[in-house]
Amino acid sequence: MTLRSERILVTGGSGFLGQHIVKLLQERTDYVKEIRVLDLKPFTKQLEYEDKVPLTSIVGSVTDCGLLEKACRKVSSVFHVAGLISFGTAPDIDAMFQINVNGTKKLIDACVECGVGRLVLCSTVDVVIGFDDIENGCEQTTEKPNKFLFPGYPETKYMQENMVLQTNGKQTVNGGKLATISLRANVMYGEGDHYYVANGIRSALSNKGTLVQVGNGKSLFQQCYAGNTAWAFICADKALKSKNSIGGQAFFVPDDTPLTSSFEFMRPFLESRDLKLSSYRIPFHVVYWPLVIFEFVLKLLSPLVRINFQTASCSVKYINMNLYFKRDKAHKLLGYSPLFSPSEAMKMSLNFYKHMKL
Repeated sequence: MTLRSERILVTGGSGFLGQHIVKLLQERTDYVKEIRVLDLKPFTKQLEYEDKVPLTSIVGSVTDCGLLEKACRKVSSVFHVAGLISFGTAPDIDAMFQINVNGTKKLIDACVECGVGRLVLCSTVDVVIGFDDIENGCEQTTEKPNKFLFPGYPETKYMQENMVLQTNGKQTVNGGKLATISLRANVMYGEGDHYYVANGIRSALSNKGTLVQVGNGKSLFQQCYAGNTAWAFICADKALKSKNSIGGQAFFVPDDTPLTSSFEFMRPFLESRDLKLSSYRIPFHVVYWPLVIFEFVLKLLSPLVRINFQTASCSVKYINMNLYFKRDKAHKLLGYSPLFSPSEAMKMSLNFYKHMKL
């Protein structure tokens, strides 16, 4: 019988992905004796599972050095999921830098000071996405684009990822070494999602029950069930635990959710609430270029007034590109394969979106 001897800290554990990670730490690990969650919100259990080990909720920010040292004390591994995403025509880039970059630097310092052995970062596929399609992207064939598609967020995540990976092998105060890995998460769906599919549902509700389709519907956009992304964190931690020589690397971790357009993907979730996709499609350029011009005007006005219009040209572009990646490297080095099949993921997600409160 394996001895439960390790404490795991999950930053951002109260959020969408964090809830799924906590669930799998409870259900699928035999070496964890305590889970700690550091989040701005107190941890409240949102998913169904048996509590096998105690959980400690620590309320605060990843920018609080004292709190980070308290949270990291006697911890074996940190899953760094906390972060700030700000989109729209005027994203809060300064705030994202403070949380995603400076907060991560402070977390690394706390890991070194407290003798933490492993750090698994939640990065994003956005760190390699510019204005060109990526088909069957892998770690060896993708790199930082000349210009990120989204302003602000990918840049801070790219800086964060580099910082974490360059820390791999750094000696800690207790004489050990910190092993690090970065997982580049896809856009996620599933229980607890109040942004991606949820926004599609809200948009349909605000338009007499119809979500208007933009683009020709032929783009292949990769989505991933949150439970499978969470499983990748467990696999990465176990791999680092048994062979820390794989540290210092980034991994794509998609699952087997069928590739389709973002709009077509949302169809079953809309229909579960008696909503629908529009029978017509607005051409991509009819929406995209007016938004580009509108954003240019907003930029001219920015010295006088800051207007953050949530529908940005980059978001319209994003869901009308071919964007999908391979998990071969994660399978080979981390032993990662999706825990949940597409049908299982769809069943659980349908039940959530059908009954979610908006």
